[in-house]
Order: sequence, then C-alpha cells, then structure tokens
Amino acid sequence: MAQHKQSAHDFIQCTFSPQVAVLTSSDAEVLCQKNNLSFVQLVQPFCRLKTEAHIKDPNNVQHNLQHLRINMVDMNSHVSTPAVAKKMMHDAVSNEQPQMTEGSRGNVITVGDYDLQLSSTTPWFEAYRECFLQTLPPSEHEFLKHCLACIFVVSSNHPEPLRMLQTLSSSQQQQQSQFPNKLPQWFSPNILKYYVIVHDMVEAEAQKTEDVYQTMKSSFGHQSCHLLQINSRSMTAVETMATDTSLPDPWGQFLHKTPETGKKPNKAKYFIAWEGVDYDGSASSGAEDVAFPSRVEEGEPEPVTHVEGNAGVNGVGNNSAVIDHPLALSNESPLNSPGFEDYPQIPSTKSSMTSISSMHSNMSKSGSFHLEKGRVSGHGMCLTASDQDRLRIFIHEFAVRALIPWAERQMRTLNELLMSRTGIRKSIMGTAKKLFGGNPSKTSQVTNTATTVVYSKDAPELQMRRLADLAFLFQLYEFSYNTYHTAKRDFNNDHAWLHFAGALEMASLAIFMQGPQGQRAYPDHYMESAITTYIQSCKNVPYSVRATLVSTEALKSRGKYKDAAMQFIKMMSEESDLRSALLLEQAAHCFINMRAPMVRKYAFHMILAGHRFTKAGQRKHALRAYSQALQIYKGKGWSLSEDHINFTVGRQSHNLKQLENATVAFKHLLTEHSKQSAMQQNSFLREYLFVYRQLLMQEAEETGLQSNTLPELPLPALDSNATKVLLGARPTPSQGDKMYASGVWFEDSDTAAGKWERLEELLVMSVNGSLPVVHRPVKTLYTDKTDNKFNPVAYVREPITVEFYLVNPLKVALTLTDVMLLWSFLPTIGSHDKPQLITNETMVTAKNNLADEIIHGQVVREIVLQGNDRLPVQMTLTPHQMGDLRIYGLTYNLGSSSTTFMAPTQGPDNPLGGSGGTGGPSKASYVSTVFVRGKQKIEVQGPRLNGKKDEMVNKIYGPDRRLDLTIQQEMPILQVSFLNFPKTLLCGEVHPVTVTFTNVGSTPLHRLKLATSNPKYLVLGLNTDIRTSTSVYTSSSDCNETSSCVNCDPCAVKRVIDIDIPEGVLHPNSSISLPLWVRGNDIGGVHEVDLLFYYESAKQTNKPKYRLLRHNILVNTVESLSVRAVAQRACKHSSEKESPSVGEFLISCELENLSQQQTSRSHVREVFVRQVSCASKQWAIQSLSKYHNNGVCIGSRELLQVCLKACHLPSQPSAEGNVTFSDIPFQENKLCSSVTPCRDFYVRSGVKLQTLEEQTTMVSPSAQLAPPTRDEGQDFAPLNCAIDMDITLIILWQATVVDSAGTESVCVGQHHVVVEKPDNIFTSYPFQHVPRERAPVRFVREEAADEETKPAFEVLTQLVSYSLQHPTNISHDFTKARVCCLGVKLTFQNNSEATVIVLIDTSKAQQRLSEYQEGGPALDTVGSGFSWVGQTQRQVSLAPKQVLEVPLTVSFSRPGVFNINNLAVFVAHTPDTSQMTLQKQTKPSVITVANTGGSRDV
Repeated sequence: MAQHKQSAHDFIQCTFSPQVAVLTSSDAEVLCQKNNLSFVQLVQPFCRLKTEAHIKDPNNVQHNLQHLRINMVDMNSHVSTPAVAKKMMHDAVSNEQPQMTEGSRGNVITVGDYDLQLSSTTPWFEAYRECFLQTLPPSEHEFLKHCLACIFVVSSNHPEPLRMLQTLSSSQQQQQSQFPNKLPQWFSPNILKYYVIVHDMVEAEAQKTEDVYQTMKSSFGHQSCHLLQINSRSMTAVETMATDTSLPDPWGQFLHKTPETGKKPNKAKYFIAWEGVDYDGSASSGAEDVAFPSRVEEGEPEPVTHVEGNAGVNGVGNNSAVIDHPLALSNESPLNSPGFEDYPQIPSTKSSMTSISSMHSNMSKSGSFHLEKGRVSGHGMCLTASDQDRLRIFIHEFAVRALIPWAERQMRTLNELLMSRTGIRKSIMGTAKKLFGGNPSKTSQVTNTATTVVYSKDAPELQMRRLADLAFLFQLYEFSYNTYHTAKRDFNNDHAWLHFAGALEMASLAIFMQGPQGQRAYPDHYMESAITTYIQSCKNVPYSVRATLVSTEALKSRGKYKDAAMQFIKMMSEESDLRSALLLEQAAHCFINMRAPMVRKYAFHMILAGHRFTKAGQRKHALRAYSQALQIYKGKGWSLSEDHINFTVGRQSHNLKQLENATVAFKHLLTEHSKQSAMQQNSFLREYLFVYRQLLMQEAEETGLQSNTLPELPLPALDSNATKVLLGARPTPSQGDKMYASGVWFEDSDTAAGKWERLEELLVMSVNGSLPVVHRPVKTLYTDKTDNKFNPVAYVREPITVEFYLVNPLKVALTLTDVMLLWSFLPTIGSHDKPQLITNETMVTAKNNLADEIIHGQVVREIVLQGNDRLPVQMTLTPHQMGDLRIYGLTYNLGSSSTTFMAPTQGPDNPLGGSGGTGGPSKASYVSTVFVRGKQKIEVQGPRLNGKKDEMVNKIYGPDRRLDLTIQQEMPILQVSFLNFPKTLLCGEVHPVTVTFTNVGSTPLHRLKLATSNPKYLVLGLNTDIRTSTSVYTSSSDCNETSSCVNCDPCAVKRVIDIDIPEGVLHPNSSISLPLWVRGNDIGGVHEVDLLFYYESAKQTNKPKYRLLRHNILVNTVESLSVRAVAQRACKHSSEKESPSVGEFLISCELENLSQQQTSRSHVREVFVRQVSCASKQWAIQSLSKYHNNGVCIGSRELLQVCLKACHLPSQPSAEGNVTFSDIPFQENKLCSSVTPCRDFYVRSGVKLQTLEEQTTMVSPSAQLAPPTRDEGQDFAPLNCAIDMDITLIILWQATVVDSAGTESVCVGQHHVVVEKPDNIFTSYPFQHVPRERAPVRFVREEAADEETKPAFEVLTQLVSYSLQHPTNISHDFTKARVCCLGVKLTFQNNSEATVIVLIDTSKAQQRLSEYQEGGPALDTVGSGFSWVGQTQRQVSLAPKQVLEVPLTVSFSRPGVFNINNLAVFVAHTPDTSQMTLQKQTKPSVITVANTGGSRDV
C-alpha cells in the first residue's frame, strides 16, 4: 500500500499547529527576495523546533513539547474562493505523478496468486490534502486556525525602523478591531506581538542596526524583539559562484510547484507489472493540442473566454478579469457553493479577482527572482550556513521565550475565568434556566433546516473551546481532552451541532495523540459521530472531509484499515469528482493493506476511482488507476471487465498522446477468448488500427525516416508449431491421359514416412552394398512430427514452400493484403571477407531490390479470414544464391473489412480465398478503410526432451531447425510421367503404360533406380520392349511349337530395379521412355503401390549426394475371373495292352466369370479364354480335345470346365532356373507366354516377398551369433518329390467390358494357378498365410531331446502308386469247373527318388468297393465271390522311379461283377520294415465274370 511521508501523529500535529501571522515591510521583503523567497517562505523550513521545549498547563504541571511546529502565514494573503480552491487542488493533483526509475518495477508485492505493482507513495493525495487544509478557511466554532501572534518585520535599511514597526503594529490592531471578519482571524484581543529587524550583512551598517535593536528592546521588551542577520553572501559572489547542484535546498518542499513557462515537463513513468510497459505519467508533448485538451471539465461544460496577451502563472492573465479555468466561476459567491457556507464574506467579483491575483503574486515570489536583471535562479543563494543557523535560532527564541510563555499565561487566564464563571453559572444560570427556560448568553438561529446555535464571543462555551484548542496546539492532549469532553456535553445539551461535532472530533484526536501510553482507547465512535453530524445536521462538507482525513490516518495507524476504508467511501459524493476519486483510491489501498488483503475490492474501488478521475479531467491519474486495477482482472476469466478496463486505458492513453501504451491496451481487446459481439469487436479493431497507424506516423516523424524493422501485429493468430516446410516444386497436375509423379505435398500422411524410409534404405544398400553406419534419410517435408535436429538442405533455383495456419480469433472478418514471408540470408562467398546479412524486412528500397534478386518471394495480394476461421496458406521462396536462409516471420497489411461484402470464391486455383500471387489486377471483395503494415514472428518449438534427469524435472525442449535452411548448388531434377495409367483394373488385367523420365534440372543425372513396395504387379521393360501395336502379348502363328524353355530365376524379382539409361547419363532437358505393364491385383478392392525413384548428380556434390522422387499409386481392382484346378493321377483301362503311364496327371480347371451383368453400371459382359499355358520344370500340358482352337467364351456368372493332361518332360540337363512353357491356345494365333510381360508376371506370382516391416536392412549381432536354422523340407526331398508337382497354369484371357454409358472396351489379362500336389483344389485367389503362434517357453532342468523329424503323412501314403492289369470281361462254365482262376499283373511305380520296400498283403484284404458305391445293391463280398490265390504276402524293393510288375492270381467261385482292387500295399522308406505305411488306394479294378454253362444254384 502507498505510504505517506508523515506518520499519522506527525500529520495531525502539523495539521493542528500554532498559527502565527507575519506582517513585513516592503524593504524587508526586498532583502528576502535576494534569495527568491518571501520572509514567510524564508523561515518556513526552520519552523519546527529541533530541540525539546517545556510548557506548564493551567494546573502548573510541566510537560515536554516534542518537535513543536509553528505555521507562519502572511497577513496580507487572502483566503481562496471555492472556485479558486478547486483549481488549486486540481493543479496540485495534476502536478504530482509517481516518480520511478526508468524500467523499474516500483513497489511489487505478492498477494496470494497476484504479483501487484503498486505505487510506493501517493504524492498527489498528499498534495491535495495539504492544499485542501491550507485553503480551508477558519470557522467561528473553533480556534485552531486563529493566529496566536503576529510578527512584525522591518529592515535595518529602513530610515525609521521603529516608526515602521509601530505603523505595522497599528495596522494589525486596526484590522483586528475594525474588521473582525477579515482574515486572518485572531485568537484573542491581546495576541502576542513580536518585532524583528532584518539586517543585511553585506549592505547594511552593523552598528546602526545594533543601536536600533537596543532601542527596540527598550521600547517593546527584550523578550519580544529579535535581530535577524541574513545575506552574508553578496550578490557579486553569488553571480560569480558556479552553480552547485549538490547544495541542499530546504525550501523546495514548501514552495508551490508550478511548471516553468515554455519548459517541457519531464515524463513521469510508472511500471505496469502485467504488461512490463512504462506508462508515461505526463503527456508526450508539452504543447497544448486541440485534440488532446488539458482543461478540466466537471459536469456540464461552460463557455470559457480565452485570455489574450501574455499569461501569468498557471495561465491567469496579469490584467485579466476572466479566469481561464472552467472550475473558477467568477460570478459565483462563495456562500452559494455547497459546503462553504461558513467561509467569511468576501466581495464576489472584484475581491475574488484580487484574491487570485494576490495568490498568484505570492506564488510568483516562490519562483525565480527576476525583478532585477542579472539575478540568478535558486533559493537561498545569499544565505550561508551561519545564516541558516540564525534562522533556526530566531524560531527557537520566538517559540521558547515568547510564544510558549504567552500560551501558558493565556491558558491560566482562561482556566481561571472558566472556573469562576462555571460556579456562578451553576448557581444563578441554572435557576434561571429552570424558571424561564432560556439561556441569556445565546440565541437560536435556524438555517438549512438544522438548528444551529450562535454563541457570543465571551460565552463560557466558546471560552472553554478556546482553552481546549490552545492546549491541543501546544501538545497538552490530556488537559485538552478533558476540556473537549466537558464542552461537548454543553454543546449537545444546547443542540449546537456544529460546535458539538467539532468537540467530538478534537476529543477523539486528543486521545489518539496521547499515544499507546494513554489510559483511554481511541474512541473511533466519536469521530464517526462527528463526521455524521457534519454531513447530516450541519451540511458542512469541508469539515467532514477534514475529519475524515485525520480520522483515517488514526485508524490506519491502529491497523483498522477496513474502518478507514468505510470512512473514505462514506465521503463519496457527486459534488466533487476529484475528491471522490482520491478518497476511493485511498479506500482501495486500505483494502489491499488489510491483514487478509481484499484484492478484488481493491481493484473494484480503483476502477471507481479511475472513473471519477476521468470525470474530474485527471486523465493521467485515471489511466494509472485503471492500469493498476487491470493487474487483478487480467487473465482471471473476467473478460468483459478486462475489456472495459483495456478500452478505457487505451482511450485515456490516446487522449494523453501516449500512443504506444494505447496500442498495447487496444491489442489486448483482440483476443481469442473475447465474449464481445461482432459489432463491438469490429469497433475495437478499428480503434486499434487507427491508434497503431498514428503511432507509426509519430515514430516516423520523430526519427525523420521509417524504421528498418516492422512492428508486430496481434492479428491474426499464427499457429507457429503447425508450420510445414516443403523443399522442391509443387507436384505437376495430370494433363489428360498423362499423369506425373505425385511427389510430396502437405496433405501427405505422416504415418507413411516409415515405409518411404525403408524403401530409401533399400536403394542406398543397392548402391553402396550396405547401409552406412550413420544414415540420415532425405526429407522433403518438415513438420512438427518429423525430426528437425538438422538443417534442411535446399538447392539453388528450386522453390521452398512454407505452409502456415492463420487463425482469426474474432467474430469479424480480417483482410490481409500484400502478404510476404520474412527471411534473413547469409550468403556463402569464397573470399575471406565477412558476408553481410541480408533481410527483406528493411524499408529501404535499394536493399529490397537486392533481396529480391537473391531470394525471390511470392506476394499474395489478398487473404480474407472469416470470423473464427482457420486457414492454411502456402507461400514460396526461390533462392538464387548459396548460403544460409532463415525464415522468421510473416509481413502483411492488416485492415478492417466493410460489413457488407461478397465472399470470394475458393477453389484449387485460389486456395486463399483472395487474389493470388500474380501481379495482374485483382478484384478485391473487401474494402479496407484503415490498415497498418506489420509482421508476426514464426517461432517453432522443438520436442520436449525426456532423456536426462534435468530434462525430466524441467521443461527443456530440443532444437527445431525446420526454418533454418542451407542452400546448396544446383542439382538435377527428375520428372517422371505415366501415359495411360489406369485408375481401375479387372483382377488379373494387364495394362500397358509408357513411363517417361525427364531431367528438368540444369545438371546431368545418373544411377537411376526404382524401389517399389510391391513388385508383383509391376513390370518395367527396356527400350527394346516398346511396341508399336497396342497388344500386350506377343502372338505367333506357329502353333506347332507347343513348348519353350526359358530362364525364370525368382531371385531376379527384387524391390529395387536398375533403370538403364543410354550412355549412362541423362542430360538436362533430355528424356527416355520405357514400357511399364501393370497387372491388377487378384483380390478386389483398392490397392496402393509406392514407387520411389533414386538418382544422383553426375557432378561431384556434397551431402546429400542423391535425390529421391516419390509416386503413390492407387488402383481399384474389380473381380473378373475365378480359376480353380485339381490334379489327379491318371490310370489307363485295365484291359489296355500299352505300357503303363503311372506318372501322368489329369488336371481339371473350373473357370467362372464373377461379373454380373447390370444395367447402367460397368460390368464384364463376357470373358474369352485365349490360351492356357503351363510353366514348370518337369511337366507339360496337353489338350484332351481336338477342337480346342475354336475359342471358349464365358458369359456373366457362367462356369467353364477344362480338362488337361500333364505329362512328364523328358529328363535332360537344364540350367538352374530354366522353366519350360507349354501352351494350349484356344484361338488361331498362339500367344508367346515365355516372353515379357507374361513370363515376368508368372515369375512374380510365385515369389513370396517379405513385407517392408519384416525385411530388415541390417542384420542384428544376435542374429549373426545364432546357429543356422535347418530346413526340414530339405531332409526329405527325395520323398517329397513323390507328390510335388510345381505346375503353374497361366490362363490368358480377353474380356469385353461395358461401361455405364454402354461403350464396350477390350482388355486382356492373365491368372495364375499353382498346382502343388495332387488331389487338392488350388485357386487363383491367393490365401494369406496366418503365422502360427509360438509355443510358450518352458524352463526345464534337463535338456529335452529333440523330437525325431518324420516326413509328412501325406507323402508317406503316396510314395508308391500301383495298378492292376487284367481283362474286364471273362466267361467261365461253372458247371464244368466250380472255380475260375485268372492271372493279374500288379504294376508298381516308385514316385520318389529313394529306394523303398513294398509289402503286398492279400490275406487281410478288405472289400473297399463299397467306398465308391453311391447306392443300389451291394457288391459281392470276398466270402461269397472271389479270393486271391497263391502267396498272401510278398515283399519287393523298388529303386528310385522304378516300375515293377508282380504277377498275382485271383479265383472266382461264381459269376458276377467283382472289384478286385482290395489289396493292402505297405511301404517303408527305411530298412526298418516295422514302420510301414499303408498306401493310398487307387481307383477300383472291376471284372465281370459270366457263366457260359447251364443254370445252377450258386
């Protein structure tokens, strides 16, 4: 809280101090004016006794006087009228401002969550209080401001000093006796008269002065005379003496503070903690401005007549009869002003003017003494230290030898008089009062509806008050309290409310002044009653204000701040806005200084005080009050209150020409969380722009030129951390059937960055053989999600695109024009000279032209931000020189938009909603009335670090250098285009595309590579593969050649493809074209394929030495054809005589057109099967039909069955990876399936690539140390070959597609079905292999033995295939022979490449024909039909691929149909025959036995 210069005790003592009148002669005044001081001003700093004095009360008890202060007043001075008093108080407040060190924080205290910056002092309140108490006229109900004595001063240079003293004394006596109502008023008729002769030590004669002084003592008494010697330093010495600023000036604090004419007042600044800004306490310009009036207006404005000619002090004309101040009402009598009823009668017009002129003449005496030319400025320049000591001695002798003894005599006389009159009154006057009910010593007068008693001058009540006041003035507080207490009872009984209130006021102060050692507690209820009586009963506002001022000091010294605040608030009124403002401010300080500070009450009352300051015309104090209240309301959710305060602060600052502070205040009105209406926000925005524009113009006028740096603007908000930086040109859009590589743009997902990095690693490994130890992926797009520890690398003449987000927090639209990026550039030069930093923020045109030549920046003509809108904006910079580029901000013109407008169209060509960056004329949709040029900084924040302990405890962020770019020399730029790239394909459809590689840079490139995420559906050809015809497959009319053998190494299928460039280098503006075939995925849906192109510059460059180009493909595949195939072992008829062909298979293919014909929708009308090809190392296919060249057509939702025969190829040595293609065409011309692209897609269909996530680029050390894994399939390869077929069927088809418009188109494709083993169904639809879950790890004491691995059971049951060869029909005469015997050949073939042992068992044979019977009567069983004859078990050994025939004999006992294939064949692949496996039974072998004899009962 603000502290006062005086304590409460000192303040009350100085307020109620003995008053002494001074009457000086003109010659004495001339001597004093050598020091630029009047006599009263000369002695004023020495009017407080430094030593302790003693005084006796009427009871002859001695008391100590501590620091007695005497108030000297000029007898010729006049009391101020109410108008003049108001002007003086207003000026006193205006001239006082908080003085603080520049940039300091003043008195900062912490209250709860608030750090408040408060004024350490309130000198404006003390100045008001001092001026108020000085201008408060004396009243007849008290004697505190009555003069006790009169000092007559004469100069020793006067020719007749004694006579002059007598004249002065007679003048005083005449004024006291003849004009009792004229000021000053006197304490008693016999006042103390003191005579002083002033002797000039340089000019006057000492002996003559001494003689005069002795005569004075003999005439007036030695106790009433004094010789004062001054001016020991001559004027010549003063003029030649250098001005010493270190000399103390004790008179400065007592002189009226008046700014010198023509001198610019110093700026008083105070620090506002909430903003960190120094607010000027004074106007920024000393000259008066019509737009910034300094006159005070209270209530309704009145016409003011301006003074012409030279103005006097404070603007009052020397010879003018009109007061140039609206509060100084010249035609108003002081009695007509409220609260000044008790002021003495003074002639209104002329006397008022005389009073003001006299007052200002006295004020002029306090200024520099310019009566004579050559006089120096300053106070007391002719006084030495000895002269000042003489002044102190003069005051001490006057007080101790004259004034105090006179006061003792007066108190004894008054006390004796009161004692005697009190006794008579009690006896006589008491009886008269009872009989007549009247009081002869007083009369009653009714004024202002309140009863007021007027006492005669010799009334005992007034004598008692006179005694009490005299005792109080000389610090006899106990005696004065008793006297006041006695007097207040009499005043209360007489209903003399004014006297009663005065007695209550002084009684409470008398107890307070006794201090803590007093026996009584401070009666604050006395003061409350006194203030209430002053206001309500007496209607005397000035004395109620005086009582409040002294009472609140007493309460605050006792810690009763709440009571003090209530008393301050109680004195609020509409009569004086200035007084109400000051008292409200003091009440606010009381609230903040309580034991539990009431912060919100402090802020609220400071706002009320600021409002009353504004009404009183005190704009500087109003600004200060609102600014201090803002500390509490700021950031606490009181948005409307905060807006009101900021708006008022801005307006007051603008009126005071403090444009910088006004701009800051209006800036806070434009926040994101504002709850104001759109119209109000628009008003705030216009105010801000208007003030800001004035500020910039003012700064330009002061400096003479425009600043090199732009100011920062608060709107729109800039989401700095969402800023993205893209290196390289924007992707070229598609042009008809030509599509360009997609590249990288801002919409790309950050989640896909991992797959691109893995593709890049594969490319780097393919070039270097391994991945470098320190590998840093090449980035093109930098966001807040990427690692931005390193500076991005851009290249000369390649654009840099920056995307940032503009956020409009307001509800009104904002218009930004001429938007540019701000950058600084440090060029790289070869010399040793230090490069000069270049920036485009400077306002100098020459430097801007140079900046444009180095860095060419895009200029967006207009951007319109709707209310509460968030708009992304992309802008480009193109460097033309190597160096370091830093993008640090955005510059634009901010303007307010008109309320009626047409919204601009937004589209791909105009993404900003305004005119583009071209220089052509733009049609603006908004009309900006006021705009200002400024900037906003782009400050990105790196990721928060959390690795170390300090980083975990504190908030430490890592570097983010996405806006700090390094510009290197030019690099080649690869442009890739795709001609006729499809967006939709049928499943399995093959579509030809032409890929063109163009070097659009200025340097050659080489080492062109391609990495793809899924190489199975792409085939890139060579220059020789480009065909003139549109056909995909190569056709040949030679259909006799049914097979061809080519090399198909699956290892050649890799994710990285080397692209062959003629001559090895692609020069600038050169291009090459290559064929590309795209095949639709076998699974319908949307599929994504990523292509990453790698190339290097042919010239030696720094890192990074390579560049990348991305392309992302999205292809939608539609279901077309479904293929299912199953292979079964072929067996010939048992009666055929040819050699057995046990190794042949029959393959059944089922083809289904999955498309359904629909009206008005695209569909596949029919599928034409052009050819079926087989790709295998051991097998070839043959057609079972002789008319297969006629063509096969499959309609919508139709199925087609195709049967083929697979035969073993003749065994011949072939190179590793050679595959034989056998074709069965279903048309006239055969398609060459062994050439590109059919062969390539076949190879890719059989390759099982790991995913990018599974494919590691570096082998971990743990994997290198682990033992090699064993492939179980390799251990039983000789056995597994028994069922391994490895036949891939390639179905080449042609489909007729009808689109929604009814247009037909033809497309071709191929499907692949891999037949791996017999008796299983295989489809063209790929199955995703779900990885098996690993068994949980178990910890055992002993190491478990490895389980013996065995071949698959499916392999063991098909190691050997067998068949029975016999006639199908036989005839026998069972009448002749009851048993028919038949020889049968059992043919075995070892399907494996290992030696096996075969066991034939006919003894435990079971009838198995029922397994194939689907109904009807059951066939004959063994017991009733036939049986094997001969050896029942036979064991043979078969070499690899060996064919063996074993003869058997079967007997039939009756005619019928019999299935004799009921043998049990067991095979063992090891010498251990105990573990033999029953072989899978083949097809039935049926014999029909007919009876040729007669019938008989079988």
